[in-house]
Amino acid sequence: MIENITGFGDLGYTQNDASQTAFIVRQIMNGMATSAPVKVMAVHSGDSGYTVDVQVMVNQIDGKGNGIPHGTIHGLPVKTLRAGTCEIRIKPRVGDKGVVSFCHSDISVVKKTGAIGNPGSRRKFDWSDGIYLGSFHADGEATSVIEIGDDDNVLIKSPTVALQASDLVDIAGPVTTDTEYRVGGTKVVGTQQGAITAPTGGSTIDSQARTTINAILNALKGHGLIAS
Repeated sequence: MIENITGFGDLGYTQNDASQTAFIVRQIMNGMATSAPVKVMAVHSGDSGYTVDVQVMVNQIDGKGNGIPHGTIHGLPVKTLRAGTCEIRIKPRVGDKGVVSFCHSDISVVKKTGAIGNPGSRRKFDWSDGIYLGSFHADGEATSVIEIGDDDNVLIKSPTVALQASDLVDIAGPVTTDTEYRVGGTKVVGTQQGAITAPTGGSTIDSQARTTINAILNALKGHGLIAS
């Protein structure tokens, strides 16, 4: 009678000392966390930025090849594009599919202090020492987009874009809008209005008033507020 035996190796690993050593090394390497696709399970905000709880998307398997889902990894810092006090930040969403890179050593001290320091323990390539790098898989069309096309033009698409400038907003070049400009919620400039005919004729002529009115009309035309 032949008994079926399952495991993580095959007969090739039992031939000699070298093959047995290769199997042991392979098993050790299988325990090293390097990088993995993950699903975001929760998002948290903190003083030093966002952290996420994630689940690795590629299951573990037993000797028979049965899938064993990973548990949740908590509190992984989220990568942002930052230099000094300048930062471009995207808040992850629950359900995002992204990539985590796992570090060589325990990064718990660095995460806590933000400074150079010794590893918090002697663990290596551990699931706890990951950094979430961002999403790689989309589940539908994005509603907010910043895109640089192959023509070098920049597209910003979003339901609302808010600019909060403590000094000024400096724009070099023309600005085009399909609707109107507002200040403090009040419309100040909208679409161009029709032409206004300059005053002519009449029984009583006030030349000074007509000069002023014509100057106002010319100014409105010059700024494009009324048609010529």
